[in-house]
Amino acid sequence: MTATGASKAKKGPTGIGGFVYRTLGSMKLAVTLFVLLGLLTWLGTLAQIEDGLWKAQKEYFESWFLIADLELSWWGQPVLPDEDGRGFSLRIPLPGAYPVMALLFLNLMVGGMLRMKWRMRNVGVLVVHVGIALLLVAGFVKMEFSYSGSLALFEAPAEGERDTSRVYESATFVSFHDYELALTRDNGDSVIERVVPESELLGAVGGTVTLGAEDLPFKVQVHHWMERCVPQAKGPMLRTTAPIIDDPAGGPGVFLRQLTPLPERSANVAGAYVTVLTAAGERFDGIVYGEDRRPYRQHRYPFTFQAGGERWALDLRRVLYDLPFHVRLQRFEKRDHPGTLTAADYRSFVEIPEEGDREVQIYMNTPLRKDGFVMYQTSWGPQNQGQPSGGPPWFSVFEVAENPSDKWPEYACWVIAAGLMIHFTLKLRRFLGSSVHQSLAQG
Repeated sequence: MTATGASKAKKGPTGIGGFVYRTLGSMKLAVTLFVLLGLLTWLGTLAQIEDGLWKAQKEYFESWFLIADLELSWWGQPVLPDEDGRGFSLRIPLPGAYPVMALLFLNLMVGGMLRMKWRMRNVGVLVVHVGIALLLVAGFVKMEFSYSGSLALFEAPAEGERDTSRVYESATFVSFHDYELALTRDNGDSVIERVVPESELLGAVGGTVTLGAEDLPFKVQVHHWMERCVPQAKGPMLRTTAPIIDDPAGGPGVFLRQLTPLPERSANVAGAYVTVLTAAGERFDGIVYGEDRRPYRQHRYPFTFQAGGERWALDLRRVLYDLPFHVRLQRFEKRDHPGTLTAADYRSFVEIPEEGDREVQIYMNTPLRKDGFVMYQTSWGPQNQGQPSGGPPWFSVFEVAENPSDKWPEYACWVIAAGLMIHFTLKLRRFLGSSVHQSLAQG
């Protein structure tokens, strides 16, 4: 559809500009781009099996260039296997989805709209191309300007049964993948907070990242960053190359035990060591660990220290996002398939305190939309039914997304549908007025 009407295309510029103009609007370029998109989708689907969805998405669909590894096999058997049993891999250089989609958008504009003769008979086709262009723009806006995360809430209990450590209501949600190092100071009536994004801490994987500011009476050194780890007490028979943090109370020291990262990044919990060097010559060593225990536990346990006569705290946590409203889970309902413990349907009944007692249901394909945010039902818990820790009480897990183009795909589909309707209506009118139709009617 991209190069419809190429034979009757408008005359464009000549010379090098004309060559570029005709190339951008050609059907050959459109076919090539669709083949590349199909190839990226296929290879990216294969890659997510081993590397996880997040890494495959970043490598194949949020990049400008990549080298794809395609392991060769024949009837399930690896071709020319190595010592680990992996087949010979072809390394294929490919453009990422960014340049492919950008060129596809230009091809759509030039070939499907500028080069086409603007006649009444082509109105429907032009409208369809506008709808497809809106779909591409919506995808770009979502990729570049949206963010999402997780929000987990327990059912609001009856009066007198509230566990102060659990999360029943919240106006924040946490990132699926990204971390930040937060430095906080309690002023009594307020908390001052500064954050350092994960991108500025990655130098601590094999080295040291030093953080500081002129108005701070200390510097912070971040080192031994681990993508996946767990704190562990140092036993007498346990050997480790990681630094040991002594217990001030005289107990066994604690260290971070590094674990093999899982393919799905959201399942990993990062950690690091921090060293605080004060202007007075004092030194404080500690561990920051990024585990998030909500909704079971809303409290954080940061590394604290004294500097400049004030108390400070360092906390490695998932990036925290604010909502312009509060969400409270009133109750959770789950209906199982007969004779099983497998959920056939589950939904959450939530309240927005700022709106009074109005109750909203959130379930599959029916999210809550408010103030530019969309909240989807994604999971629930506890799911270990039959065990002592099984529910109720239940909790719900929501995905919360802020996407400026949330409704644009729906609008694009309506535009495409209108364009197709116009196109087929005009076709039918021409057919009904043609001599072929008249001769068929007379025959």
